[in-house]
Amino acid sequence: MKRILILLTLVLAQAIPAVAESREKDLDKWVDRALIPYVRQQLILHPRFKDETVMFVILDDNAPASSTNALALSIRDRLLAAAVATQGVEIGWQQGRSGAALESTPQDCMHDDVHYYIGVELEQKLDGSYAVNVRALDLEDRNWVTGFGKRWQGKLSTSQRQAMRQNRVDETFVGSRDLPFTLAQTDLLASHLAHQLSCTLKKRVEDDYVVSVDLVEAPANGLEGTVELISNNLANRQALTLSTEESATNAILSGKAHRIDGLLHQYWVTVTPSRETEEIAALSASAYVVLPASMEVPIRQISNPPAVAVATSAARPMRPPPVSIPNAGKNPLISALQITAPSSRSDCGMSSCSILQTEARVDSIVFFLEHQANHGLVRLADAECRNRTSAKIARSGEALRFPIARTSTSSRNWTETFEWDLAPDLDTYYAVVVTDAKVARRIANHMDRLPVRCSDALRPGLEDADLQSWLTGFAMLTANAAEHIDWRAVEVRNVL
Repeated sequence: MKRILILLTLVLAQAIPAVAESREKDLDKWVDRALIPYVRQQLILHPRFKDETVMFVILDDNAPASSTNALALSIRDRLLAAAVATQGVEIGWQQGRSGAALESTPQDCMHDDVHYYIGVELEQKLDGSYAVNVRALDLEDRNWVTGFGKRWQGKLSTSQRQAMRQNRVDETFVGSRDLPFTLAQTDLLASHLAHQLSCTLKKRVEDDYVVSVDLVEAPANGLEGTVELISNNLANRQALTLSTEESATNAILSGKAHRIDGLLHQYWVTVTPSRETEEIAALSASAYVVLPASMEVPIRQISNPPAVAVATSAARPMRPPPVSIPNAGKNPLISALQITAPSSRSDCGMSSCSILQTEARVDSIVFFLEHQANHGLVRLADAECRNRTSAKIARSGEALRFPIARTSTSSRNWTETFEWDLAPDLDTYYAVVVTDAKVARRIANHMDRLPVRCSDALRPGLEDADLQSWLTGFAMLTANAAEHIDWRAVEVRNVL
């Protein structure tokens, strides 16, 4: 799978082959009547694909995309299903697997060596029409396959345009840096790593591994049991021998998560010789995983917790820990937020207001949120109060001013904060800054789930479990595009 994750930067320099235009006006009919038969025939008859493994991907700027839209993904999936049902076509393991319980036979391991991408690219043209291009990319030669290609251009139906606006992820790339596993996918994480490790083990035909499992070393609270899951998968695949007798073993299977950036971690599973005298090679496999902030405490640190006083019924309930969102001014894209008075009535889109003020340090797209104390998290909008998330475009060096409901402007009553609390005691305002348009669209779509506040009246916002889920998703988006995202926040004690 390593070859799959390599970015093919030289692709842009290669000539793109001419592709056949279709006269079919309806996209669905074109896919069924023209595209699928063409691709199936080419995969069987074209000499470049003989005895080669292929994968079907969405292309964006001539490179595979882990994030796409529902329409492009549905076209890809229809092509993939047709190819899987075609005898003689070899599909990469990550797409050809039937589920987490799939055993890794030697043939499955051969399918890790993908030689061609069949890429689907969907784009909107300047005249308002849409185009679908299907091409084949040779990963070894880093060029497009000559004589292979199909193209459609025309109008989309209403439902197809709606599907194109729906963000989706391509599960083909789960476990990569762009699409890490979550704690809800530890079974898939274990299967993924067991496949990688078993294929590596099958190549070590001269070594006989008898392994004990390190169940004491828990990499992080929330991933306990993952090593045991991996060992069970490996045993089912007959990739190695497990033993509980230390004297009979020559290697140890262990796992550990290493922090990469913010919530993003890389989880490594390793097979290492149990003694220096053992003449077997150390082996490893890895995948990316997102760990929420509250899950990052090593298990050994909490195995013997200090004694604490038992809370009485009158004691204040424990506040939930804040959710860790990467960045927060580490490499600031805007200056710290301030609250000021309006310079004139024209500054306010409402009867009276205060102003959130900052300065952009690069060209960027800025979203504003408010966590109302005891009333939940909302996204802020101007008086137009549009349903879709709105943003401000800021130029480098430009002062950015955003009206909010009237509040204290005295610097004694507000202060910068670096936390996203689930239940803050004070009103907290956030500015989320994005420097990449595609990332901004993903952020905006995620923010669409928040209720909108566009007047000086309080608006019930997202709270409790719903807010926890939203913040966890936001943390993943931020971790995956940390170089393009920053945020600043200020909490204010309203004394008006």
